[in-house]
Amino acid sequence: MAGPTPVSALIHAATMVTAGVYLIIRSHMIYSLSPIVMEIIIVLGIITSLMAATIALMQNDIKKILAYSTISQLGLMFFALGLGAFGAALFSPCYPCIF
Repeated sequence: MAGPTPVSALIHAATMVTAGVYLIIRSHMIYSLSPIVMEIIIVLGIITSLMAATIALMQNDIKKILAYSTISQLGLMFFALGLGAFGAALFSPCYPCIF
């Protein structure tokens, strides 16, 4: 994203990143009825987390490192969603020490 750092941080942290996680949490009754979909969410979450963390290791710009770190954390949140830990997925980026 090309823009001032405070603006991009607000967009990522407040809206874009947590919107998909919140959508799945709100409709968790539908997702919980399908174990295949939950497994797909687990696999996609792990792949996303590992790929983003690996790419972040190769970056030099701090803004890119933070962006890939955010994507990696989002992958971990989706992994938690796939496991059925909806509360942990919602609060994991804000309060990592609790879980």
